[in-house]
Amino acid sequence: MITRNFLTFDIEEWFHANYEGIDSSLYDGRVTNLEANVDRLIAICDAFRVKSTCFILGDVARDKPHVVQKLFAAGHEIASHGSSHKLIYPMTPDEFHADIQVSSDVLEQIIGEKVVGFRAPSWSVKSDTLPWFYEILAHEGFLYSSSVYPAKNTLFGIPDFPDTSHYPTSLPILEIPQSVMNLFGNRVGYAGGGYLRFFPTWLIKRVMRAKNNEDKSVFIYLHPREIDIHQPRLKLGLMDGYFHYQGIFGCEEKLVSLLEEFSSSFDRMDTYAKKVSAGEILV
Repeated sequence: MITRNFLTFDIEEWFHANYEGIDSSLYDGRVTNLEANVDRLIAICDAFRVKSTCFILGDVARDKPHVVQKLFAAGHEIASHGSSHKLIYPMTPDEFHADIQVSSDVLEQIIGEKVVGFRAPSWSVKSDTLPWFYEILAHEGFLYSSSVYPAKNTLFGIPDFPDTSHYPTSLPILEIPQSVMNLFGNRVGYAGGGYLRFFPTWLIKRVMRAKNNEDKSVFIYLHPREIDIHQPRLKLGLMDGYFHYQGIFGCEEKLVSLLEEFSSSFDRMDTYAKKVSAGEILV
């Protein structure tokens, strides 16, 4: 049996970021290449017969419902990325509950189906938010979350969190954490975002093969802007700017190369979570 991997996209605008000093609301109405980038991602997936999971911001769905409809019509899973890219850990439980309700409602009105997956903006869950975080997801009928970075960097992460799919609490919410590898004794991401853009393709493939040989799933994640060399630019400091933009020029080629090798192993996260819930897959 092939170990199931996942191709995931966080569908948000080029200005949705959580760096200090960035107020994404100031960029509303600016020029955007989002639809063209999404069209390109759909075409790439079609070429390899891969169905992805798309975590879509409520604000994007509200402003561009036709983008959601395109992804849904192409067979990709529609999941929630929250409403406006607010970090989770500064929120109160009530604020998060309201945020996720707004996001789910707008997505479900567009596709006519229940949304069952959630990803926190910027992996912004911490250890002390996890109990009420999963409780609220369960209350709203979600099946899974893909929100934890099981390591630590300057922006996010829970370093002692298990790095494989599991149920973190007694609630029926499966967590599918970000994929990490061991590098010089430390856990670090490699298969998504700035990590995927930084590490060479041969290394990412090597680690994915090794993980799959251990029957461990891997998920790739990207944002539409990461295949767009003509995107507008945020005014960021040196380090934030490097992390945000390095590797953009080769990112689409890298994605295509990964799909060429692993296309037969990709599945939608909702399909996987439903099989785990039914006991067809053990975690």
